[in-house]
Amino acid sequence: MIKELIMSIVSPIKWITLSLLTLSITLTASQAQQSTQTQANENPLQNIGEVKVVASGFISTEGPVWHKKSNSLIFSDIPGDTIYALETSTNTLSVLRNPSNASNGLALDNQGFLLAAEQKTRIISRMDLSSSEVVPFISRFEVDAASKKFNSPNDIAVFKDGSVFFTDPPFGLRGKTSDLGFNGIYVRYPSGKINLIKKMPLDVKPNGIIFNAQQNILYVAISDDKSGPILAYDVDSKGMLLNEREFVYAQNADGMSIDKKGNLYVATRTGIEVFSATGQRWGKITLPNTIRTTNCALGGKEMNTLYITNRSGDLYAVTLPALTE
Repeated sequence: MIKELIMSIVSPIKWITLSLLTLSITLTASQAQQSTQTQANENPLQNIGEVKVVASGFISTEGPVWHKKSNSLIFSDIPGDTIYALETSTNTLSVLRNPSNASNGLALDNQGFLLAAEQKTRIISRMDLSSSEVVPFISRFEVDAASKKFNSPNDIAVFKDGSVFFTDPPFGLRGKTSDLGFNGIYVRYPSGKINLIKKMPLDVKPNGIIFNAQQNILYVAISDDKSGPILAYDVDSKGMLLNEREFVYAQNADGMSIDKKGNLYVATRTGIEVFSATGQRWGKITLPNTIRTTNCALGGKEMNTLYITNRSGDLYAVTLPALTE
């Protein structure tokens, strides 16, 4: 009688346990499926459009930056010694500056001035887009009680307080000796003071530099023929860089763009590599004949068009519908 009573109690417990286990497995499978679906929906390359030529007649383009006020993409042609503006609604191309002193990376500061990393003069200049006046902005660095020229300022990122961060590799020296004897990442504060953030040997080449939308992470691409790191830094409210780490790796990483969700677009030898904010690789955007890309920038009225500069005579663009809000 006691045995039968015990069995009558245990059997329902086994059934309940088995039912709960089945429910748990079902929920886990459902959650995994939902997670996979969510990841797919977050991929900025989902339903990507066709890569198209939007302007031609250049030598090797670089430094794309979106100018919202004029609905234009501003970019440089380094060997062509010219900075252009492409008004995208009418596809009208105009010359902003010629000669440009072989300007490379470009950026708009918080006052709307155009900053240009000039390879020929080895400075960063500032241009008033209204008057076309150009003045030197960052010219030399004080080291060992001497004022020395930079190597070849390459790319620029502007912080919300007006501080200007930039990379200084040797690419533009073209056989000349480096006055500094090292490469580096620098910042110019609104006060005018210039600090060396990271000193690098001449064979370590910092290239593209960009903040995320919240400006709490700074990314710096290190160019390497094999596979160089994209460095990431945490940024505090005062613009101080903390917690350097190697975020992802890419071959010959160059200029970069980033969207509001933190997806990072990296120009490389074989195309635009795209990574999530956590470092997951989404995929690659390639140009016809696998033309080497140099930089990229998001623009357009909905900020869902990726403009791609490269080492051909054409400027390319591709629509990313997944970025449409």
